[in-house]
Amino acid sequence: MKELTFDNLEKIILKRLGFDDIKFTKDTVLRTYIDGDDVIYLLEELMNKFNVTFENFDFTRYYHEESEIIKVINWFGIKKMRKIEHELTMGELFEYMKNNKK
Repeated sequence: MKELTFDNLEKIILKRLGFDDIKFTKDTVLRTYIDGDDVIYLLEELMNKFNVTFENFDFTRYYHEESEIIKVINWFGIKKMRKIEHELTMGELFEYMKNNKK
């Protein structure tokens, strides 16, 4: 288990996304880089690496579910996607994780 620091969180997320040439700040909006089922896999990895829980995390407030993404594409073109309630930043994710250690 890794120590939960902003730098460790950033390293794990950047590695999962395959980036080694960018730097995240606390204001970085995560949905710019990841959405749908990929977020679920990321949260699972973060749970295991940092011993935190996302039991009370309101996923649909911040992200589209994979099924929503697929449903907007149909035979007649692209339908309008549901508006995201709030854009989750790296700083907010970090604070959530600090407050939800197992």
